[in-house]
Amino acid sequence: MKVSDVMKSALEMGACGQSGKATDWKSLCWLFFTPQGREFCENNNFPSLEIFRQMKPHVAAYGVFVDAGEIMLKNNSNVGIIGHTRATLEYDDNTSLHKVIAMHDAELTIQASNYAVINLTNVGNCKVTIINDGTARILC
Repeated sequence: MKVSDVMKSALEMGACGQSGKATDWKSLCWLFFTPQGREFCENNNFPSLEIFRQMKPHVAAYGVFVDAGEIMLKNNSNVGIIGHTRATLEYDDNTSLHKVIAMHDAELTIQASNYAVINLTNVGNCKVTIINDGTARILC
């Protein structure tokens, strides 16, 4: 699978023309985490799990974990949890906005504290458990 194949599919579904500027996996993942990218993916349930599975070898380095089994991450600013992935995400960094996208039946637990701010996009039937010390903000 090539970046151009993914972008062609997105453009056919009505993605913004600016999306065509993604030329490599890094820029494609960057688009995924933008407000417009998150909105497009949520509204269109895109990319499909099959497309994500084809992208898997290319996107983990940029925070998108597809069928990754059990993982634990701390203070990662951009995280995509996709498919058969069960993630424990810990956030206590209050110096940036953390963006988390869950898609295609992923499971995640978010442990939030110390005034951390997490923007969570849950697409579909993902199971999300939030443990908040009372100071963190979870934006959905």
